[in-house]
Amino acid sequence: MKLAFILLLAAACAPAWGQASRPDLSRALYREANLPAAALRLRAELDQHPTEFLAKGTYEAGYLRTLDGRRILLAGLRYHVGQRVLQAQDSVQADSTHYWPLAAIRGFDLGLDDDAPLPTGAAADAPPLAQRYRARLVQAGRQAPHREAVQVLTTIDSGPLLLAWLPTVAEPASHYLMQVLVAGPGLGGTEPLHPLDLTQAAVLRLCGSRAEEVRTFATARHLRYDQPTEVAKMLDYYNRVAVAK
Repeated sequence: MKLAFILLLAAACAPAWGQASRPDLSRALYREANLPAAALRLRAELDQHPTEFLAKGTYEAGYLRTLDGRRILLAGLRYHVGQRVLQAQDSVQADSTHYWPLAAIRGFDLGLDDDAPLPTGAAADAPPLAQRYRARLVQAGRQAPHREAVQVLTTIDSGPLLLAWLPTVAEPASHYLMQVLVAGPGLGGTEPLHPLDLTQAAVLRLCGSRAEEVRTFATARHLRYDQPTEVAKMLDYYNRVAVAK
């Protein structure tokens, strides 16, 4: 691991780290994960379970989202679902990496900057936007609520409602990851996200007292309840109405 890179990253985050306990925890967890012995053990775990990486373990340029709200561009990122750790390539030496435990970050973006304007020309020629992963409390099946990285489908990840894909390790172990659609409150609450059935009843139940408004919106735009991207549009509408009213 290159010391210069660590110092540069620390300098970027230093102003906020001294202001709140969560950033202090983030720094402590980062340092602990990157101690030589800990990093060696973690690397061995990742090497033993290569199929548990997103995107088959391919590094992608993207952004690290820190607990204090900062966004740091990194040349290569990949996320391991089983270990709940983000692996980042060193900015100087690509074969050297460092680790960010999920508990130490707000999330990450894989791919292009999701805030950048699309290039001019045909939409089909435009490169894809970033995939936004955020750390959220989730509860699936009989498991206790736990922190996972979910891929956000709604326009914003702060809610009031959030729709996301939860990548999970298939049981028994296999050569691929599974995805579970989850939904629930955005930021500011302790209630976890739960699996969502793609039915009209389940989606409208999620919308509570504004279910009829959302149903009318979906009907007018011919949106389908069995399509995650179209359900995301319904929840985007719910979020706008909930905030406005």
